[in-house]
Amino acid sequence: MTPSAWQHRTWLAALAFALGGTAHAQTTLRMSDLFPTAYPFGELTAEFAEDVAERTQGQVKIEVFPAGSLTPPQQCFEGVLQGLSDICQAVLAYTPGRFPLMEVVDLPGYPASGMVTTMVANDIYQQFTPKELEQVKVLYVHAHPPGSIMTVDKPVRTLDDLRGMKIRSTGLSARILEALGASPVSMPITQAYDPLKRGVVEGTDGTFNSLRYYRFAEVTDYTTLSSDVGYVSTFAVVMNRSKWDALPEDVQAALETLADEYMIKAGELWDRIEQEGLDFGKEQGHTFIPLADDEAQRWRDAVLEPLHSSYVERANKAGLPGQEILDARQAAIEKHAEVYPPIEPPVGK
Repeated sequence: MTPSAWQHRTWLAALAFALGGTAHAQTTLRMSDLFPTAYPFGELTAEFAEDVAERTQGQVKIEVFPAGSLTPPQQCFEGVLQGLSDICQAVLAYTPGRFPLMEVVDLPGYPASGMVTTMVANDIYQQFTPKELEQVKVLYVHAHPPGSIMTVDKPVRTLDDLRGMKIRSTGLSARILEALGASPVSMPITQAYDPLKRGVVEGTDGTFNSLRYYRFAEVTDYTTLSSDVGYVSTFAVVMNRSKWDALPEDVQAALETLADEYMIKAGELWDRIEQEGLDFGKEQGHTFIPLADDEAQRWRDAVLEPLHSSYVERANKAGLPGQEILDARQAAIEKHAEVYPPIEPPVGK
C-alpha cells in the first residue's frame, strides 16, 4: 500500500469513528414519477426527495425521473418489480385487474374532498393489507377527490342533456359515463386540451384542479357538479422490496415516518389545488351547474348500485370478501367526512 493510500484509509477510519464508529455508503434510488415537474404533485415529489436526503443524513439520495421519463405510467409498477426503477408513483387503475382489492377505493360515492379519499385509501390498505401489494414496499398511498363533467359549450343539467355526448374519459370514468348515457371517448387527460378546443369531443371528465392545471377553463364553459358519482384514482408510492430490505433499520424508520407525513401532505395538496382550479374557473367566467336534488338522485341510481355490485362480484371471484371490503370503505368515508369538510364549489359564474 502506498503512503498516500494508507493516509487516505486512515482518514476515512478516523471520520467513521468521529461519526459514531460506523460509516454508511450513500445509496441513490431512482424514482419514476408520472407527474411533470411543474405540476404541484411533481413539486411534491421533488420535496419528498429533498426530505429523504435530510432525514437520512445523506445516506439515501433520490433521483427523480418526472413525466414518465424512466418508465411510462402504465409500466411504472412493473418497472419497480423488475428493478428498472427503485421507487415509483403508480396509478393503480392503469393496470386493470392487477389490484382487485384496492379497486374499491376508486369507486364513486365520495364527498368532494381529497383528504377523505386519501384517508379512505390508507384505511383500506391498512385494514386489509392486500396481497396484490406484498411484492413491494408501500411507502404511502393517496387518492384524488371525485371528478365532475366539464363541457365545451352545452350546459348539462339532466341525464337527457348528457345522453350521447362525446366525453373524454378513461377506465372507470368511462364506465360511469356509459351508465349515465354519454359516449365515452378514450383519451389521456394530458391530451384533451386540443380535442376540446377543436370540438373533437364535447366535454371531459376531470377533477376541479384541471380547470387550471390542464387549462380546461380556457376550452370549456361549464362544469356539472356531479362529484357524487365522480371517479377517483388511487396513487401508490412503492419501492422495490430488495432495495428496501437492503437499507439499514434506522434509514427504514426515517423513511416510514416521512412517508406518513407525505400521505397527509398529498391529501392536503389535492384539496388545495382543487380550490385553485375552482377559483381559476370562476376568474375565467366558467359556469358551475349544481344538479337539482331529484336529478342528482337519478345520477346516483344510475351509477352507484350497479358499479358497487359489480365490484363485489369481481372481488368475490378473486377470492376476496367483496361486500366486507365495500362496507369498510363506506364506514371509512363516513368517519373521515365528519373530520374533513368537502370543498364547496361556486354556483353559476
